This record gives sequence, C-alpha cells and structure tokens, in this order.
Amino acid sequence: MKRIGLLCIGLVFLAQGASAAPVWGQISFAATPSNAPKVIAAADKLMNSEVGKQFPGRLLLQLNTVDGANPATHSFVPVYRTAADREAFTEKMLASPAWKEFQATMEQASKPVSSVLYRTVKSWGDINDTDTTRMAHAFTVRDPAAFLAAIEGFMASATGKKFPGQVYLSSVVAAGMSPVTHVISVGYANGVEMDTWIEARNDTADWAAYQKASDPTADYLGASIARTAKTWGAATLADIVAP
Repeated sequence: MKRIGLLCIGLVFLAQGASAAPVWGQISFAATPSNAPKVIAAADKLMNSEVGKQFPGRLLLQLNTVDGANPATHSFVPVYRTAADREAFTEKMLASPAWKEFQATMEQASKPVSSVLYRTVKSWGDINDTDTTRMAHAFTVRDPAAFLAAIEGFMASATGKKFPGQVYLSSVVAAGMSPVTHVISVGYANGVEMDTWIEARNDTADWAAYQKASDPTADYLGASIARTAKTWGAATLADIVAP
C-alpha cells in the first residue's frame, strides 16, 4: 500500500500549480530490466482505456541513462497545458478501474523513488515530440528574473540562434525538501546532436557571456541525462507550450 500511495499522491499533486501555465511532473521509480516491459505494458493498457483516451496532455516515459547515485531507473513525465486540465483529468482517472489496475501492476513491478511538480516558465527552440535525448540541469536560483534574462540573452545571441534542440526553463512547485528551485531541460534529437552542440557551444564568447551573467544568480547543482522510451497522448508538446 505504501508504494501505491506514493505513486498516487505524486500523480494527484500534479493537479496543483499555476492555473494558466503549462505544468509537468517527474514521477520516478526503479524497475529491473525484466520488469520494465511490464511497466510499459501497464501504461499502454491505461492510456488505451476509456479514461486514458481522455488524457489531455502528453505523457513521456523516460529511461535514466546518466543520473549519478539516483536509484530511479525510469520516470513518467506527464505534461499539461494548465493545472486546471490536470485537475479535471485526475478526478476522472482516480475513479477509473483502469487506474487501480495500473497501480496494482506498478506495486508489483517497480519501487517508487520520488515525485516533483514543475511549472514551465518559458521555452525556446524547436518544440517537437521526436527528440529522444534530454539533459536536465538543476539549480538553486537566488534571482529568478536575472537568471531568466541570462538565458534569454544567450538564446538571442548568434550562438544561441544555432541551437538545434528545444529548451525549457521550469520552476519547482513541490519537491519535498530538495534544494532545487529551477531546472533547465534540454531536448536533442539524439546523443550525437547533444555532444556536437555542447562541444561547439563551449568554445564561444556567447557562452562565456552567459555564464558570467548567470553564475551570480544561481548555484548549479548538476545534470542528468534521460532517453525517451515511449510517449502517449493526443496533444503535442508544441500544442501544450504554445502561448
């Protein structure tokens, strides 16, 4: 019951947050290689159920590939246009037998690790559903306005305009006692695109200027890399983050 309760609470809490901004969550769990297909099959069944077909957002299942000592192997990432959309869907989902069946499978096939709720502040780049590699950079931000201004300055620079992927700045709404206040999530078509861009970017004056502007506003806490294993939902990411 403890495992089911934690996963359920993590999903329900994603209904909270700013009402007019996109909201998303990261619900992390650990699953052995032999149990991972069971999780995917359970998610497939849930999303193809009557209630799952009413899901108004985009759901990503991510495989954690580089994440330090984090015990989580996977994360469900539900993304919604607004907290109101999430609230309405949650009410339907919690009343559905399909949701109870999904929880039962998750209890048997996985172990919950953590849940975090985010609000998307701003996005840049080519917003699409085909990027497979995502790198998340975590920060404790002291001056959110200046932190955002530094990112905007870089993205408007000659180097920033060459960026090939998609970027999201998100603020943490709820994450227990974590020191992380903001996350910059960067999506790439694949690992080669990620490595090529980082190598080219790091040698530019524009990147040095960004670091000079950003460093006084926040403490950098580290990065993780995940690969998108599967997605569900009728809405596209571009639909969700469009102004």
